[in-house]
Amino acid sequence: MEQLLFSPAGFSLSAEDVTLDPDTAHPSLTLSKDRRSVTATNTRLALANHPGRFDIYSCVLGSAGYISGMHYWDVEVAGTGGWALGVTRESASRKGWFNFSPEQGTLAIQLSMGQYREVTAEWSPLDLPQSPSKIRVYLDYEGGVVCFYDADTMALIHAFTSSFQGKIYPFFWGDGELEGVGGCRLPAVR
Repeated sequence: MEQLLFSPAGFSLSAEDVTLDPDTAHPSLTLSKDRRSVTATNTRLALANHPGRFDIYSCVLGSAGYISGMHYWDVEVAGTGGWALGVTRESASRKGWFNFSPEQGTLAIQLSMGQYREVTAEWSPLDLPQSPSKIRVYLDYEGGVVCFYDADTMALIHAFTSSFQGKIYPFFWGDGELEGVGGCRLPAVR
């Protein structure tokens, strides 16, 4: 894990108040009334087949997309099962089977089967000295970067670079309980 490349004072922005978009939530996900938490179940809800809804993967996007600026949000991941966090293009696929990857418009990191990795077409493990309890996702749209930090130590976990075009949305997948700080509580299995 690399150390933060700039001072924590660089986060003088306020955390984004991320709410979840019900029109993108997979049918096995139930959103809370405030759209800040979601419960994953083994039952598919009878929901309209909205064009933006994930139909295979248990994913949901944030309601607000970004076309400029610097933004961040924190997500509690301590004691959870598998998860993936990051950003995705508005135009990224949500229907059928596909690979989440930068080439497909998703920049994310994941915990799967006890292994941290960058979400790419290949299995690209990340070597973390300790399991973070909270992940900070930082998006610099004009700078073309998405960084992931251990929000408690501000150590850099991973960074992606990209040339963004169009709206970019917060992206979440989970099979364990994820709780947001400053904005979102994410997929929880109950």
